[in-house]
Amino acid sequence: MKYYPALLDLQSKKCCVVGGGAIALRKTRSLLSAGAVVTVIAPLLSKHMKALADKGAISWRRQPYCKGHLRGAFLVIAATSDPLVNRSVSKDASKLRILANIVDRPALSNFIVPAVLSSKDLIIAVSTSGKAPALCKRIKEDLRVPMREKYSRALARIARERAKLMKGSAGLGARKAILTRMAERELHRS
Repeated sequence: MKYYPALLDLQSKKCCVVGGGAIALRKTRSLLSAGAVVTVIAPLLSKHMKALADKGAISWRRQPYCKGHLRGAFLVIAATSDPLVNRSVSKDASKLRILANIVDRPALSNFIVPAVLSSKDLIIAVSTSGKAPALCKRIKEDLRVPMREKYSRALARIARERAKLMKGSAGLGARKAILTRMAERELHRS
């Protein structure tokens, strides 16, 4: 396994997106949905990205990228069509010890973004380690309907039971056994 899977808590963390087009918009929306404070760095923005800036959902640095833009950032995503800018973002982020994803360039990134399917508290991430993003998209679509119908209902029931157990006196081993049996029952029921 080349990558270590993790889910990041981006709530109120400064994140930068370099680029103002369609891919940058998709990445920006994803960061916003995770609660990040997003600054977009680009001389021009697409219509939809501009709408986010106009309503104050993002900060917009209306200029070409420069190293100083990353100061204080937790994470950066470079989504430009300019390989020189993308390389600069990668190099600068590395020096500043900032997590960096250079879209479509895993070799320049220190993390990659999986295909994500979510429904309330259930998050399923699919990755081919950057080798076949189109396959990830297909797998995500194949999982979409069964996940929402089956796993989301099971999650809600199990989460309620777990909350009750956590308040009780059952130890970790007992809770684990009870919840494992419940998960089996719920998935067979659904």
